Amino acid sequence: MADAWPKPTPCAKCVLQARQIYCASQVPGTSQWRVLSGEDEGEVISQMLTITADNIVTIEEPETRVTKIQFRQDGSCALMSVDSMENATRSIFDPPLLMCQSELKFNAPLQSESPMRAVLIEGGAQRDQGIGTRTIIMDGTARITTPMGTFDCVVVTTHFIGALAHATMDCTVTTWVAPELGPIAENYCEKIKILGVFTKNSERLIVKLP
Repeated sequence: MADAWPKPTPCAKCVLQARQIYCASQVPGTSQWRVLSGEDEGEVISQMLTITADNIVTIEEPETRVTKIQFRQDGSCALMSVDSMENATRSIFDPPLLMCQSELKFNAPLQSESPMRAVLIEGGAQRDQGIGTRTIIMDGTARITTPMGTFDCVVVTTHFIGALAHATMDCTVTTWVAPELGPIAENYCEKIKILGVFTKNSERLIVKLP
């Protein structure tokens, strides 16, 4: 379905705050999303958002992944860790991997990198280590219709490469952000190689439900 949505139109004046991209309302709670295509097509999934007093945001998709993001006083945010329930592994970034400065502007890509370790969620034994590299760019604007309604969205693409000693993860995420609501659609595409051989290719398009 994402292929049927309009391609982004350049928007030289577009600016998004980091909080708009990742958790616009900053209100803890649960949101519902429908899988339009890819893995688990047709299912409704939940995402639970919690915030600690020191501005650590946790986004949990039960039985799938848990993401921890650090929001800083300067308005920027950084990725602390991602738990993958499928392989019982936690990816830890130390120092946290910069996700976005306080603002993201059109045609101003941001690239960052940080050492990363892959450890077992239970027990913490290290499985692998390497470097995580991340690029985020604003592609422009597009009007799309989802169960939430029709919105003029800012389209943001993130490309992450986790280059570990024994495995490589290549992940591209396209996010449609309605500035007043935050993300309302996301296309996630991941390719994993272990010892140079493809072991998993997955893609999923989800849309937020009212």
